[in-house]
Amino acid sequence: MKKINLYLCVSLLLTLITSNIVVPQSKSSFSNLDLSDKVVNMDSKLEFNSTLNTVDRTNFKDENPNKKSPYLGALFSALIPGTGELYAKSYLKSAIFFAAEVGLWVTYIIFENKGDDQTEYFQDFADKNWDVRKYAQWLVDENFEGSSGINPNEPNRNVLRAQINICEQQNFSHTLPQYGEQQYYEVIGKYQSFMAGWVDASGITKNNYNTFSTPFFHQYTVDRQSANDYYDNASLSLTGVVLNHVLSAADAAWSVTMFNNSLEVKTDVSFKSVYSFSHHKSKLTPFANIQINF
Repeated sequence: MKKINLYLCVSLLLTLITSNIVVPQSKSSFSNLDLSDKVVNMDSKLEFNSTLNTVDRTNFKDENPNKKSPYLGALFSALIPGTGELYAKSYLKSAIFFAAEVGLWVTYIIFENKGDDQTEYFQDFADKNWDVRKYAQWLVDENFEGSSGINPNEPNRNVLRAQINICEQQNFSHTLPQYGEQQYYEVIGKYQSFMAGWVDASGITKNNYNTFSTPFFHQYTVDRQSANDYYDNASLSLTGVVLNHVLSAADAAWSVTMFNNSLEVKTDVSFKSVYSFSHHKSKLTPFANIQINF
């Protein structure tokens, strides 16, 4: 009976000892598991947050401090061709547009001056070789309708011109303009009705004036056309100037755009959770990315 009681006591003691050892182990295991879960959850949150940061920063594009405005470049070249290309650091095209601008303006000035000189020449020729009194006398001699009111010897040339105009309105398509006006120098060398006023006009009548011509009239026509040609070339140069401004402005906008795209740098910083096999745990690691496009 004593042996049985002793056995029961030993068994009970062993049970208590075992339970005391196991229970702490269970608590320790539970704590370890709970801590592991917390670490895993923390890593997951960090990875999730870092992913959001990565997306946000990737979409963010750093502005190039050297970036230029295409609109400003176009404005520069619209004012002075070539300056917009200079702004875009396109030096060759800048020189070409600017040289074209200078050349066109020089051409304009040359032809404009030639036109002025030629105009002065043919007007002086007309003043010496076209005579309003000779013209008035011809109208009277050929007995044009309304010519009875013309006095070729009228001392006041403006009064004489008014008398001539009355006759011209009844017989011709054009009347004599004010002396010295641009239209005056044009009509006396353009319309046949004024042929009789040239000093070398001889044998001209009411019946043949439409086909009549004189050497002075022909020379005057050529000289006046030469002046017009000079002015036409000057106008063409001005058209070239305008076109050069437009083309340079368009090219400057394009050149600035190409300049901005020639070196584009994209940067982003992200944080990712990386598992370390040496430490058997995840670690939050920063990543810096640089992308250069040429």
